[in-house]
Parts: sequence; C-alpha cells; structure tokens
Amino acid sequence: MSSSATDFLSRLTDVPVANRLAAAIDLMAQAFPERTAIVEQAGSAQRRGISYGVLAANVKAVEQQLVDQRPRGVVARQREIDALVATVAACGRQQVPLAVVADDARDLVGALHDWAVLGDGLQLSVGTTGIGSQAGPRREDAFDSASAQVVVATSGTSGPPKLVEHSWDSLLAAARLSEQWRGLGWLMVYDATRWAGTQVWLQALLTAGTLVVPASRAPDCVARAIVEEDVSILPATPTLLRRLLTSAESGLLSKMKLARITLGGEAADAQLLAKTHAAFPGVKVTHVYATTELGEVFRVVDGRAGFPAEWLGKTLPGGVRLTTRRDGELLVQLSRDTAEVATGDLVERRDDRCEFTGRRSDVIVVGGAKVYPRRVEEILRGVSGIADARVYGLPSAITGELVAAQIVLADPLPAEATPESIRAAALTTCRTALEPHSTPRLLDFVKHLMVNTSGKIPRHSSRL
Repeated sequence: MSSSATDFLSRLTDVPVANRLAAAIDLMAQAFPERTAIVEQAGSAQRRGISYGVLAANVKAVEQQLVDQRPRGVVARQREIDALVATVAACGRQQVPLAVVADDARDLVGALHDWAVLGDGLQLSVGTTGIGSQAGPRREDAFDSASAQVVVATSGTSGPPKLVEHSWDSLLAAARLSEQWRGLGWLMVYDATRWAGTQVWLQALLTAGTLVVPASRAPDCVARAIVEEDVSILPATPTLLRRLLTSAESGLLSKMKLARITLGGEAADAQLLAKTHAAFPGVKVTHVYATTELGEVFRVVDGRAGFPAEWLGKTLPGGVRLTTRRDGELLVQLSRDTAEVATGDLVERRDDRCEFTGRRSDVIVVGGAKVYPRRVEEILRGVSGIADARVYGLPSAITGELVAAQIVLADPLPAEATPESIRAAALTTCRTALEPHSTPRLLDFVKHLMVNTSGKIPRHSSRL
C-alpha cells in the first residue's frame, strides 16, 4: 500500500465505532479507488466486481438522503450485498437506527412501520416499511436499550426467527483490526443479513479486503470462486465445508491457496477436522462459538473438536464464564454484570474435552428415549462409501417420533461397493454402535443434503 494508506488500520481504530465501516471504505477509495471491494456472482460467467470507489460513492449517496430526510430509522430490504454494505455504513455514520432483516423475518418488523425503507436501488422510501404496516403499535422508542441501534434476525435454526437488538459496539466487537488481516480475500457463503454473514463482510471490508460472494453454494461453484478470486479466508458452517470436501472437483481443491478456515454455526466433529487438515495441510482452522443474541463467545484454535473441559467454571479472557446444567446444556455469562444465558446447545465431557452433542431442540424422542442426531450422523459418515448424512425425526403414531436418515454416497464408490451393500453396512454399523431406538428406521439415498439459509442442515421434517 502507498504511504497514504500504510497506517490504514491504526487510523481506523481512532474512528468512533459507528463510523468505522464508512471510514474504512472512504480510506480505501481515496488511496485505491479501483481496487475491488466486493465480487458478486463469483465462480460464474455473471461475475461482477464492485470497486471501493463505487462503494464509497454509494455510501455518500445514501448518507445524503439520510441527511435530507432524517428518517426515524431504516429497514434494509436488500438482496445485493453492495447495497446492504452501503446502507449499513451510511446509517452508522449518520447515527440512524437500522434493521437488517432477512427475508423470512420481515413480517416481524410491524412495530417499525414508520421507518423508511432502502432497497437495492438505494432510493429511500419514507413513511411505511410496507412490511406488516400498521400490524403493531407504534413505540415511542424502537429499542429496549438506549445503546441499541441495530436490529438483526436470528437464524431460525431452532424455531421461527426473532429480532435481536444490538449496539454498533456489539455488532463490530468481533472485528479484528490487526495487520495480519489486511487486504485478504474472504469468501461469503452465509446469508449477508444474518449475524454470521454480517461478521464476515464487516471483517473483510474493515481490513481493506475483498469480499467474494459465489453465484451459488454448489460445491464446484464455491471452489471456482475460491481459486479464481484468490480467496485466503474461508468462513463456513461445518455442513458447507463438508460438502466442499466431499463433492467439489478434486482439481479445484488442490489449487486453493487458503490461509485460514473459520467454522461457525454448528459444532465441528473430529472426522471433519481430520479431513480438513488432510485436504489443506498447514491451513489454520478456527472454530468460533457465537450466537445472534450474545455475539462471539469463544474461539477454539487447537484443531480439536469441542473445547477444553478446563474452561468450565473458569473466567476466560474477556470475562466470559461457561457452565452447564445437569443435562449438559451450555450456559454462558458474558461478564459479571450480565446474567447467565441458556444457549440450547448440549455438551458432553469426553476425557479432557467438552464436545457438542447437538441442540436441545434437535433431540429426537423415540418412545420416551432421547436420540441425538449428530451422534448418529457421525456413525454413518464413518461407513465406507458414505460422503455425508443427515439424521432427523419423523412423526410416529406409535413411538412419537422415529429416526430417519438421508445419505449422500461417495463419488466414486469404493471398489465393488453398491448402494445396497452400503445401506446394509450402514444399518449393521448403527446396530452395533448405537442403542436400538437410535438406529434409523428409514434410510434414503439423496444426491445432496438440503441446507437452510444459514448453511445448516434442518433436523426435523417440519422444517423442510
């Protein structure tokens, strides 16, 4: 970088947090206006690059409308990520309350019916959100807390999405403004309006990087985007990483120049971590535990599943304290001044580790006995010829629920293996390793597993 931008990160740390995204875009636009900030439709013939100069101009255009019209708040109704980034940056610098709401949560903002709307065209529409307008009573203050200025939606993994209030400080709290992150290429496979997605694109643009958004989550498309755009950082759910490892063209995988893989949204099991280290030797793998409500809680960087058991009952750096209920549900206390929060995630102590066994809401109950889908999936993935598996519950008039599984076969299959021989081996393995009620009663072959908008596998048939 030139002398005008060599102190980019140090200059940024002196900027008020709410202004920081807009300031980062401006600094890059001044020094390197043609440098690519965002690549959309990567890995396809429709690839489109947006420069820092163009992005900065869009931020200023939105800011001017905010200054002229002074809306009570803004609801971002955008599918184009460059429009979303410009909106967030402008609202932050102008201190305008903001709701970043995913498609499946837009009917929750009826209480914000008097807020303005910004769509992909970046033209401010003042007066009504048009989303459940008049559906809720007007509130004198849109936020419960005086410090809150941003609304985001939860993933909906464990039920319907809900809105969560954040301050600019909490939204940007996880961003690391250090030299090692500057100017890197970041892949974006999360929904940009979800918590995990916002954390990725904020980190990329706050550190003068390039955000790469593939045209789809198809493994080959993702792999092409990583190779063609020289992506260094791969943030993904374990489900999406597993699909990439098992289904993407091997020639593309070998050409990747990744420096770091950051996993979040789900627990990463030992099998996946071993395959990741084998496929990408030397790449640093980090597992981030975070929620929309709490933000980032902790990171695991030792390459092993779960987290050290010695963390339980101790105060970690930053003030976080972890404990568990009797049934294994993880409890988090962010600081001495905050209450304990039940996360819904279940953990089990195994030697010197606490490993995640699944979500409380994912447990399948068969005749009163509990089945943990993640455990069954690990058993199935260990069977030769099986690339991936999804275990879920189906309603049963006799037992309440029964265990069902979908299996993705390896390509190519092992020598002399057939789908039916693999089915038989899978059932035999489950009957040997699991209790009778945990063995799948239905086992179907599918070409690929269904993934929801958060990049995770839905567990219950009602969520398909």
